[in-house]
Amino acid sequence: MTKSSESLRKAEITAQGPLRISPLFNDAFLWIFGRQDSKEVTRSLVNAVLSRAGIPQIGEVAELRADTASPGGIELRTPRTDVVIVSEEGMLINLEAQRERVNVNNKALFYASKLLCEHTPKGGASNYSALPQVVVIMLVEGWNVFGGDSFLSVGRIRWRHDGGGGTEAVGNEERDVERQPDGEYEDGSDRALYVIVELDKVKKRYTAKQEEVLGDESLAWLYLLAGGYRDDHGMDAMMEQFDTIQEFAERYRLAMGDPELKRAYERYCEARMEYNDMIREGKLWARRQGHDEGIEEGRNDIFKRMRALGYDEDAIAAIADGL
Repeated sequence: MTKSSESLRKAEITAQGPLRISPLFNDAFLWIFGRQDSKEVTRSLVNAVLSRAGIPQIGEVAELRADTASPGGIELRTPRTDVVIVSEEGMLINLEAQRERVNVNNKALFYASKLLCEHTPKGGASNYSALPQVVVIMLVEGWNVFGGDSFLSVGRIRWRHDGGGGTEAVGNEERDVERQPDGEYEDGSDRALYVIVELDKVKKRYTAKQEEVLGDESLAWLYLLAGGYRDDHGMDAMMEQFDTIQEFAERYRLAMGDPELKRAYERYCEARMEYNDMIREGKLWARRQGHDEGIEEGRNDIFKRMRALGYDEDAIAAIADGL
């Protein structure tokens, strides 16, 4: 690692501080929401998102599973789910912290398909009437997925029915008739629902002192994850309003005091710096390589034209020595 990278790494860690690691940092996210004793706080977060998305909330958590990765990785890994919750009603929730820029639409589709295949009872797919209900929740930090100001988007498979069209006979000729969709989306399947929460938009819109945040548990949850965790006073105010926020705050602070988590975060910063260094060096090498190849191609083009104009090789060699 270069000296500049090392200083940047130390500066980032110092700026974050032990209580300022993002809850969406993979190891912290799994520590807070992915343990067996996390069921209540995880259910609270899931229900906060579901209620805001207009999806029925879940009851007790029957099963909770978290897939671990190597501590402190830079999150460019083989696809794997973060936290999977099975509710007492049989609903499957995949809770994802997404800090790296990816195609979240396709990623959510991949995970929903994976869970459907894993949890559909044997023989249940014979007529496809026994598919379980799957909801993929993507908590996105660091960039905007969609345009506009809306920070929560809900998707599902739906059908747009064609308004007809094709060809029609006109005398002895046929002509194409433009197909006109009627614009109505109907039917489709609700077995896989996708909820994408863009936390950066939440952070831009709200502050901890707003009554709207203090009066809405679902909004308080999203505000905390979006950056409210950096403000101890704001977090304390929300703890007084909501018991679930108090449980999150306690787990978050316990997680930040975990020495293994601190080491994982340092490894993450080091890996990120090294990765960025490699990208920068690769771009510089490609630029230099392209420049050198461009000069060589230009020289060859000049010599080719000189030969076409009848210059002898001695003259060409003399000019080549001067380039």
